[in-house]
Amino acid sequence: MNDLLETNMKLIARLSRLFVALTFVAGTAGGASAQTMGSTLASFNILANQQVTLTGPDPVTPLVVNVVGTSPGVTLTLTDAAANTYHPHDTVSINGQAEGLTLWNSLTAPAGATVIALGAATMPPNLPVLGALGAGVTIFTAAANMTNIGTATTITGVADSIVIFQVATAMSMTDHDITLVGILPSNVYYQVVQAATIVNDDAATRSFPGTVINNTGAQDIAITCSGAGSLDVGRFISLQGKVSVTQSGAGTLGFVMPAGGAAPFTPGCTDGLFYPSPATGATGTFAYCMESAGDVKIRIYNVIGDLAVKIDDAKSAGSQTSTVDTARLAPGVYLYILERSYNGGNKTRSKVKKFVVKH
Repeated sequence: MNDLLETNMKLIARLSRLFVALTFVAGTAGGASAQTMGSTLASFNILANQQVTLTGPDPVTPLVVNVVGTSPGVTLTLTDAAANTYHPHDTVSINGQAEGLTLWNSLTAPAGATVIALGAATMPPNLPVLGALGAGVTIFTAAANMTNIGTATTITGVADSIVIFQVATAMSMTDHDITLVGILPSNVYYQVVQAATIVNDDAATRSFPGTVINNTGAQDIAITCSGAGSLDVGRFISLQGKVSVTQSGAGTLGFVMPAGGAAPFTPGCTDGLFYPSPATGATGTFAYCMESAGDVKIRIYNVIGDLAVKIDDAKSAGSQTSTVDTARLAPGVYLYILERSYNGGNKTRSKVKKFVVKH
Protein backbone atom coordinates (compact mmCIF):
# COMPACT_ATOMS: atom_id res chain seq x y z
CA MET A 1 0.00 0.00 0.00
CA ASN A 2 2.82 2.40 0.85
CA ASP A 3 4.57 1.63 -2.44
CA LEU A 4 1.31 2.23 -4.31
CA LEU A 5 0.81 5.57 -2.54
CA GLU A 6 4.30 6.73 -3.42
CA THR A 7 3.92 5.54 -7.03
CA ASN A 8 0.66 7.46 -7.36
CA MET A 9 2.24 10.53 -5.83
CA LYS A 10 5.09 10.37 -8.32
CA LEU A 11 2.63 10.19 -11.22
CA ILE A 12 0.61 13.07 -9.82
CA ALA A 13 3.76 15.10 -9.36
CA ARG A 14 4.90 14.50 -12.93
CA LEU A 15 1.50 15.43 -14.35
CA SER A 16 1.36 18.50 -12.10
CA ARG A 17 4.83 19.79 -12.95
CA LEU A 18 3.79 22.22 -15.67
CA PHE A 19 0.69 23.33 -13.78
CA VAL A 20 2.64 24.04 -10.60
CA ALA A 21 5.37 25.89 -12.45
CA LEU A 22 2.84 28.11 -14.21
CA THR A 23 0.94 28.69 -10.98
CA PHE A 24 4.16 29.67 -9.25
CA VAL A 25 5.05 32.18 -11.94
CA ALA A 26 1.58 33.68 -12.13
CA GLY A 27 0.64 33.66 -8.47
CA THR A 28 3.27 32.78 -5.93
CA ALA A 29 6.06 34.69 -7.61
CA GLY A 30 4.05 37.87 -7.29
CA GLY A 31 3.33 37.01 -3.68
CA ALA A 32 6.98 36.42 -2.95
CA SER A 33 7.85 39.89 -4.18
CA ALA A 34 5.40 41.31 -1.65
CA GLN A 35 6.70 39.19 1.20
CA THR A 36 10.25 40.45 1.26
CA MET A 37 10.43 40.46 5.05
CA GLY A 38 13.84 39.30 6.14
CA SER A 39 14.20 37.08 9.19
CA THR A 40 15.81 39.90 11.19
CA LEU A 41 12.89 42.26 10.63
CA ALA A 42 10.44 39.44 11.38
CA SER A 43 12.02 39.06 14.82
CA PHE A 44 10.77 42.50 15.93
CA ASN A 45 7.45 43.43 17.47
CA ILE A 46 8.38 47.12 17.18
CA LEU A 47 11.15 48.77 15.17
CA ALA A 48 11.50 52.55 14.95
CA ASN A 49 13.94 55.00 13.44
CA GLN A 50 14.11 57.43 16.35
CA GLN A 51 12.42 56.34 19.56
CA VAL A 52 10.07 53.79 21.12
CA THR A 53 7.84 54.75 24.06
CA LEU A 54 6.03 52.05 26.06
CA THR A 55 3.52 53.00 28.76
CA GLY A 56 1.67 50.47 30.90
CA PRO A 57 -1.25 50.74 33.32
CA ASP A 58 0.66 50.25 36.59
CA PRO A 59 3.82 48.63 38.02
CA VAL A 60 1.96 45.49 39.10
CA THR A 61 0.65 44.65 35.61
CA PRO A 62 3.14 46.36 33.28
CA LEU A 63 2.92 46.46 29.51
CA VAL A 64 5.48 43.97 28.17
CA VAL A 65 6.70 43.82 24.57
CA ASN A 66 9.00 41.01 23.52
CA VAL A 67 11.47 42.51 21.01
CA VAL A 68 11.96 46.24 20.40
CA GLY A 69 14.56 48.07 18.32
CA THR A 70 15.63 51.57 17.33
CA SER A 71 18.05 52.68 14.63
CA PRO A 72 19.75 55.09 14.25
CA GLY A 73 18.07 56.38 17.42
CA VAL A 74 18.90 54.81 20.78
CA THR A 75 15.97 55.97 22.92
CA LEU A 76 13.59 53.60 24.69
CA THR A 77 11.26 55.24 27.22
CA LEU A 78 9.53 52.90 29.68
CA THR A 79 6.77 53.80 32.13
CA ASP A 80 5.26 50.81 33.94
CA ALA A 81 6.44 48.79 30.96
CA ALA A 82 9.25 46.51 29.84
CA ALA A 83 10.91 45.22 26.69
CA ASN A 84 12.23 41.68 27.02
CA THR A 85 14.88 42.41 24.38
CA TYR A 86 15.97 45.86 23.20
CA HIS A 87 18.28 46.51 20.24
CA PRO A 88 19.54 50.15 20.42
CA HIS A 89 21.17 50.85 17.04
CA ASP A 90 23.09 47.59 17.04
CA THR A 91 23.73 45.16 14.20
CA VAL A 92 20.30 43.58 14.62
CA SER A 93 18.32 46.83 14.48
CA ILE A 94 20.48 48.22 11.66
CA ASN A 95 19.84 45.09 9.60
CA GLY A 96 16.16 45.25 10.54
CA GLN A 97 15.90 48.81 9.23
CA ALA A 98 17.59 47.77 5.97
CA GLU A 99 15.15 44.89 5.60
CA GLY A 100 12.31 47.29 6.44
CA LEU A 101 13.23 49.51 3.50
CA THR A 102 13.35 46.44 1.26
CA LEU A 103 9.91 45.46 2.52
CA TRP A 104 8.54 48.95 1.88
CA ASN A 105 9.81 48.90 -1.70
CA SER A 106 8.46 45.41 -2.34
CA LEU A 107 5.00 46.44 -1.11
CA THR A 108 4.85 49.46 -3.41
CA ALA A 109 4.27 47.73 -6.76
CA PRO A 110 4.46 43.92 -6.52
CA ALA A 111 4.31 42.11 -9.84
CA GLY A 112 0.99 40.52 -10.75
CA ALA A 113 -0.99 42.24 -7.99
CA THR A 114 -4.71 42.93 -8.23
CA VAL A 115 -5.40 46.57 -7.32
CA ILE A 116 -8.77 47.60 -5.87
CA ALA A 117 -9.58 51.23 -5.04
CA LEU A 118 -11.51 51.54 -1.80
CA GLY A 119 -13.29 54.61 -3.19
CA ALA A 120 -13.83 56.11 0.25
CA ALA A 121 -11.89 57.23 3.28
CA THR A 122 -13.21 54.37 5.40
CA MET A 123 -12.42 50.68 5.32
CA PRO A 124 -15.59 48.81 4.25
CA PRO A 125 -17.09 46.06 6.44
CA ASN A 126 -16.28 43.20 4.06
CA LEU A 127 -13.28 42.73 1.78
CA PRO A 128 -13.46 41.84 -0.98
CA VAL A 129 -17.03 42.76 -1.83
CA LEU A 130 -17.42 39.89 -4.29
CA GLY A 131 -16.19 36.49 -3.11
CA ALA A 132 -13.01 35.49 -1.30
CA LEU A 133 -9.49 36.48 -2.26
CA GLY A 134 -7.47 33.81 -4.00
CA ALA A 135 -3.74 33.18 -3.83
CA GLY A 136 -1.48 36.07 -4.75
CA VAL A 137 -1.37 39.77 -3.94
CA THR A 138 -4.36 42.09 -3.60
CA ILE A 139 -3.79 45.80 -2.98
CA PHE A 140 -6.52 48.02 -1.53
CA THR A 141 -5.71 51.66 -2.17
CA ALA A 142 -6.84 54.75 -0.27
CA ALA A 143 -6.07 57.95 -2.15
CA ALA A 144 -6.06 60.05 1.02
CA ASN A 145 -6.51 59.34 4.74
CA MET A 146 -7.99 55.99 5.74
CA THR A 147 -10.16 56.16 8.85
CA ASN A 148 -12.75 54.13 10.67
CA ILE A 149 -14.57 54.61 13.96
CA GLY A 150 -16.52 51.96 15.82
CA THR A 151 -16.98 49.49 12.96
CA ALA A 152 -15.56 46.14 11.88
CA THR A 153 -14.04 44.64 8.75
CA THR A 154 -13.85 40.99 7.73
CA ILE A 155 -11.23 40.05 5.14
CA THR A 156 -11.77 36.66 3.51
CA GLY A 157 -9.24 34.66 1.51
CA VAL A 158 -6.88 31.69 1.65
CA ALA A 159 -3.55 30.96 3.30
CA ASP A 160 -1.68 32.14 0.18
CA SER A 161 -3.59 35.44 -0.02
CA ILE A 162 -1.44 38.52 0.53
CA VAL A 163 -3.28 41.73 1.42
CA ILE A 164 -1.74 45.20 1.21
CA PHE A 165 -3.50 48.40 2.24
CA GLN A 166 -1.76 51.34 0.58
CA VAL A 167 -2.65 54.60 2.32
CA ALA A 168 -1.50 57.75 0.52
CA THR A 169 -1.54 59.93 3.63
CA ALA A 170 -2.45 58.96 7.23
CA MET A 171 -4.33 56.05 8.81
CA SER A 172 -6.51 56.51 11.90
CA MET A 173 -8.47 53.56 13.30
CA THR A 174 -10.57 53.99 16.45
CA ASP A 175 -12.49 51.05 17.93
CA HIS A 176 -12.09 49.18 14.65
CA ASP A 177 -12.02 45.38 14.61
CA ILE A 178 -10.43 43.41 11.76
CA THR A 179 -11.21 39.71 11.37
CA LEU A 180 -9.22 37.50 9.01
CA VAL A 181 -10.97 34.46 7.54
CA GLY A 182 -8.53 32.05 5.91
CA ILE A 183 -5.78 34.70 5.66
CA LEU A 184 -2.63 34.58 7.76
CA PRO A 185 -1.80 37.67 9.87
CA SER A 186 1.76 37.52 8.54
CA ASN A 187 0.37 38.16 5.03
CA VAL A 188 -1.43 41.43 5.86
CA TYR A 189 0.35 44.78 5.48
CA TYR A 190 -0.64 48.43 5.98
CA GLN A 191 1.71 50.63 3.95
CA VAL A 192 1.07 54.11 5.33
CA VAL A 193 2.90 57.14 3.95
CA GLN A 194 2.28 59.37 6.97
CA ALA A 195 1.18 58.78 10.58
CA ALA A 196 -0.72 55.70 11.76
CA THR A 197 -2.96 55.67 14.85
CA ILE A 198 -4.81 52.68 16.32
CA VAL A 199 -7.08 53.18 19.34
CA ASN A 200 -9.34 50.91 21.40
CA ASP A 201 -11.11 52.98 24.07
CA ASP A 202 -14.31 51.17 25.03
CA ALA A 203 -15.36 47.82 26.52
CA ALA A 204 -15.18 45.75 23.32
CA THR A 205 -12.32 43.37 22.55
CA ARG A 206 -10.81 43.91 19.10
CA SER A 207 -7.99 42.84 16.80
CA PHE A 208 -5.81 44.71 14.34
CA PRO A 209 -3.65 41.96 12.81
CA GLY A 210 -0.80 42.41 10.36
CA THR A 211 2.24 44.64 9.89
CA VAL A 212 1.92 48.43 9.92
CA ILE A 213 4.83 50.21 8.22
CA ASN A 214 5.32 53.92 7.47
CA ASN A 215 8.15 55.79 5.82
CA THR A 216 7.98 59.59 6.16
CA GLY A 217 10.12 61.77 8.41
CA ALA A 218 8.51 62.95 11.67
CA GLN A 219 5.44 60.79 11.01
CA ASP A 220 4.86 58.38 13.89
CA ILE A 221 2.88 55.26 14.77
CA ALA A 222 0.76 55.30 17.95
CA ILE A 223 -1.20 52.43 19.51
CA THR A 224 -3.51 53.03 22.47
CA CYS A 225 -5.67 50.67 24.52
CA SER A 226 -7.48 52.84 27.07
CA GLY A 227 -10.81 51.10 27.63
CA ALA A 228 -12.03 47.98 29.38
CA GLY A 229 -11.76 45.93 26.20
CA SER A 230 -8.55 44.24 25.06
CA LEU A 231 -6.72 44.92 21.80
CA ASP A 232 -4.59 42.40 19.90
CA VAL A 233 -2.19 43.94 17.40
CA GLY A 234 0.55 42.85 15.01
CA ARG A 235 3.93 44.38 14.12
CA PHE A 236 4.86 48.08 13.84
CA ILE A 237 7.73 49.49 11.77
CA SER A 238 8.48 53.21 11.45
CA LEU A 239 11.37 53.68 9.03
CA GLN A 240 11.77 57.40 9.78
CA GLY A 241 9.68 58.15 12.85
CA LYS A 242 8.75 57.00 16.35
CA VAL A 243 6.47 54.32 17.78
CA SER A 244 4.48 54.72 20.99
CA VAL A 245 2.35 52.07 22.70
CA THR A 246 0.06 52.92 25.61
CA GLN A 247 -2.10 50.65 27.74
CA SER A 248 -4.03 52.72 30.29
CA GLY A 249 -7.35 50.94 30.77
CA ALA A 250 -8.46 47.61 32.20
CA GLY A 251 -8.13 45.92 28.82
CA THR A 252 -4.95 44.10 27.78
CA LEU A 253 -2.86 45.14 24.81
CA GLY A 254 -1.26 42.05 23.26
CA PHE A 255 1.09 41.47 20.35
CA VAL A 256 -0.22 38.43 18.47
CA MET A 257 2.65 38.32 15.98
CA PRO A 258 5.47 37.45 18.37
CA ALA A 259 9.11 37.80 17.51
CA GLY A 260 11.18 34.96 16.19
CA GLY A 261 10.93 33.71 12.64
CA ALA A 262 9.50 34.47 9.27
CA ALA A 263 6.07 33.02 10.10
CA PRO A 264 4.92 35.22 12.98
CA PHE A 265 1.55 33.63 13.61
CA THR A 266 0.10 30.74 15.55
CA PRO A 267 -1.58 28.25 13.21
CA GLY A 268 -5.03 27.07 14.08
CA CYS A 269 -6.52 23.66 13.43
CA THR A 270 -5.99 23.19 9.69
CA ASP A 271 -5.89 20.46 7.08
CA GLY A 272 -2.21 20.40 6.25
CA LEU A 273 -1.04 24.02 6.06
CA PHE A 274 2.68 24.60 5.38
CA TYR A 275 4.37 27.80 6.53
CA PRO A 276 6.22 29.95 5.74
CA SER A 277 5.96 29.75 1.95
CA PRO A 278 8.29 30.75 0.47
CA ALA A 279 10.47 29.03 3.08
CA THR A 280 13.65 31.09 3.35
CA GLY A 281 15.08 29.80 6.62
CA ALA A 282 16.27 26.48 7.98
CA THR A 283 12.89 25.06 8.99
CA GLY A 284 9.38 24.78 7.59
CA THR A 285 6.31 23.68 9.52
CA PHE A 286 3.23 21.63 8.67
CA ALA A 287 0.17 22.49 10.77
CA TYR A 288 -2.78 20.10 10.87
CA CYS A 289 -5.52 18.63 13.07
CA MET A 290 -5.78 15.16 14.56
CA GLU A 291 -9.30 13.89 15.27
CA SER A 292 -7.77 11.44 17.75
CA ALA A 293 -4.37 9.94 18.51
CA GLY A 294 -2.58 8.25 15.64
CA ASP A 295 0.24 8.41 13.12
CA VAL A 296 1.01 11.11 10.57
CA LYS A 297 2.79 10.43 7.31
CA ILE A 298 3.99 13.35 5.17
CA ARG A 299 5.65 12.75 1.81
CA ILE A 300 7.36 15.62 -0.01
CA TYR A 301 8.20 15.43 -3.73
CA ASN A 302 9.98 17.73 -6.12
CA VAL A 303 8.25 18.77 -9.34
CA ILE A 304 9.73 15.89 -11.35
CA GLY A 305 8.19 13.39 -8.95
CA ASP A 306 11.23 12.36 -6.92
CA LEU A 307 10.65 11.70 -3.24
CA ALA A 308 12.56 14.40 -1.35
CA VAL A 309 11.58 13.94 2.32
CA LYS A 310 9.69 11.40 4.45
CA ILE A 311 8.16 12.47 7.75
CA ASP A 312 6.56 9.95 10.13
CA ASP A 313 5.23 11.21 13.46
CA ALA A 314 3.01 9.85 16.22
CA LYS A 315 0.60 12.54 17.43
CA SER A 316 -2.15 13.00 19.98
CA ALA A 317 -5.56 14.53 19.31
CA GLY A 318 -5.88 18.22 18.51
CA SER A 319 -3.86 20.84 16.66
CA GLN A 320 -0.39 19.50 15.79
CA THR A 321 2.73 20.44 13.85
CA SER A 322 5.59 18.62 12.12
CA THR A 323 8.77 20.26 10.89
CA VAL A 324 11.03 19.75 7.89
CA ASP A 325 14.64 20.81 7.42
CA THR A 326 14.15 23.15 4.45
CA ALA A 327 17.83 24.10 4.48
CA ARG A 328 18.51 20.69 2.91
CA LEU A 329 16.06 21.31 0.07
CA ALA A 330 17.12 23.00 -3.14
CA PRO A 331 15.21 26.18 -4.06
CA GLY A 332 12.05 25.43 -6.00
CA VAL A 333 8.47 24.18 -5.81
CA TYR A 334 7.59 21.06 -3.80
CA LEU A 335 4.44 18.94 -3.62
CA TYR A 336 3.29 17.16 -0.50
CA ILE A 337 0.54 14.92 0.76
CA LEU A 338 -0.38 14.39 4.41
CA GLU A 339 -1.95 11.13 5.59
CA ARG A 340 -3.38 10.53 9.08
CA SER A 341 -3.87 6.98 10.36
CA TYR A 342 -5.85 6.99 13.59
CA ASN A 343 -5.50 4.34 16.27
CA GLY A 344 -9.16 3.43 15.79
CA GLY A 345 -8.49 2.40 12.18
CA ASN A 346 -9.74 5.45 10.25
CA LYS A 347 -7.53 7.21 7.73
CA THR A 348 -7.66 10.61 6.05
CA ARG A 349 -5.51 11.97 3.26
CA SER A 350 -5.08 15.58 2.20
CA LYS A 351 -5.13 16.83 -1.35
CA VAL A 352 -1.82 17.30 -3.12
CA LYS A 353 -0.52 20.69 -1.99
CA LYS A 354 2.57 22.73 -2.69
CA PHE A 355 5.07 25.01 -1.02
CA VAL A 356 8.09 26.97 -2.18
CA VAL A 357 11.67 26.98 -0.93
CA LYS A 358 13.69 30.12 -1.62
CA HIS A 359 17.17 30.47 -0.11
